[in-house]
Amino acid sequence: MTTDPGPALQLTGITKRFGAFVANDRIDLGIAWGEVHALLGENGAGKTTLMRIVTGLYQPDEGTMRLDGEPVTFRRPEQALRAGIGMVHQHFTLVPTLTELENLTMAPAFLPWANGRSAARRKAAEVERATGLRIEPDRLVADAAVGERQRLEIVKLLSRGARLLIFDEPSAALSPGEWDELAKLMRRLAGEGHAVVLISHKLSEVFAVADRWTVLRGGAVAGTGDIAGTTPAELVALMVGESLAPRRERTPATPGGPALVIEGLTVARDSGATALDEVGLEVRAGEIVGIAGVAGSGQSELVEAVLGIRPVAGGTIEIGGRRLERRTPEGFYAAGGALIPEDRHHVAVIGGMSLGENINLRALRHAPLARRGRIDIGAARVRARRLIEEYEVRATGEHQPMARLSGGNQQKAVLARELSTDPSLVIAVQPVRGLDVRATEFVYRRLTEHRDRGGAVLLISMDLDEVLALSDRIAVLAHGRVRGVLDAADATRAGIGSLMTSSEVTA
Repeated sequence: MTTDPGPALQLTGITKRFGAFVANDRIDLGIAWGEVHALLGENGAGKTTLMRIVTGLYQPDEGTMRLDGEPVTFRRPEQALRAGIGMVHQHFTLVPTLTELENLTMAPAFLPWANGRSAARRKAAEVERATGLRIEPDRLVADAAVGERQRLEIVKLLSRGARLLIFDEPSAALSPGEWDELAKLMRRLAGEGHAVVLISHKLSEVFAVADRWTVLRGGAVAGTGDIAGTTPAELVALMVGESLAPRRERTPATPGGPALVIEGLTVARDSGATALDEVGLEVRAGEIVGIAGVAGSGQSELVEAVLGIRPVAGGTIEIGGRRLERRTPEGFYAAGGALIPEDRHHVAVIGGMSLGENINLRALRHAPLARRGRIDIGAARVRARRLIEEYEVRATGEHQPMARLSGGNQQKAVLARELSTDPSLVIAVQPVRGLDVRATEFVYRRLTEHRDRGGAVLLISMDLDEVLALSDRIAVLAHGRVRGVLDAADATRAGIGSLMTSSEVTA
């Protein structure tokens, strides 16, 4: 951190209400030039609301903001961008069907686009030289890996003159190597005089890159200080209001018969290139099998093929000893499958429906909810309330709109919907992406309990620590092929990393 960097952004008494609910309660926060400042707190603590105020998406009901000591008021995001404040959102704001260059030229800083593609390309080259961040101008965003899309978002903001950059859960879908590169970039930006705000639930990342921290709890500031003067345990206690109980030691798995058997699976990407090349995989009842691999190694295509929404060029898929002849989601669920999708907001939940409706979606065709072709509203209400309590979903009631729940509570509702059907196989894709420490522990515990009851879990995660902590066996996927299957008890990060970059199949 630079010496005496001076104030960048100062928030004083910021308050934001939504009806009777107070999302931000008289928040004071100072961000300095030349530092990485970690903003911490549980899901629903008010972090995102506060940053939406800073970036002009929301306006505060009370309080003031000062940028470089001068009062500022942002009525829309464009005003914040002009002032030099930009945010890299957890869910990117790129247009997948356009090229990287075309996405960049949507910014006003790229006015040369009006004079032709060559002028815009020269402008992109200038940005690359200034930032050290390389882009592929002619590549469709849809064909770029997650880390490459994030890089494009950063280039887009820096090209518009952003001096204060906010990163919202930036490592949620990154491989360990991609996170290391992003961490170096954050430190370099701070060293060059930028101010960086890091919103993260991963304390290992916070302690690796941040200079200072602020914890929000219940919409208010619970504490602030220097990273060097605190410990992870102290920050956890500030975030949740108490010390979390130590994670219970997992009992050894007692695998039974095969729940999922994949043989010779060959699948193509949308571009026509091979995504999976004769993949073989087995998941047994009573075990968790984790898939390790860098982003873009075929994980998405594997899930889509098993779910029945992607055509299969060759190979077989069996669930519970029966070959999936009906390659449709309905066939997958009828065979005893359940899915916890990666994209919670757009795939896992229906934001415009209520919490109770979301929880009951999978049960509407079956007794006791379905009676003589009609839904028993009373039974549906009772079931929803029972699952809300059982899965500790914090909500005003089953009628609360799903979109108004925090990410952690949305994920608990998804778990309730999928696990309450007692599936034989659960596919969990990035199940704790963007969740706080308490919600993460809850998801881990529920998946382990499902395994202990004899259920099978296929875990797909970009977080290698998560794969190591939850899995009984680990299959390493790279370049569309399974490079090896390891017992988790014997696996190491170095060994898995070697297989992830391998071009040879290990027996």
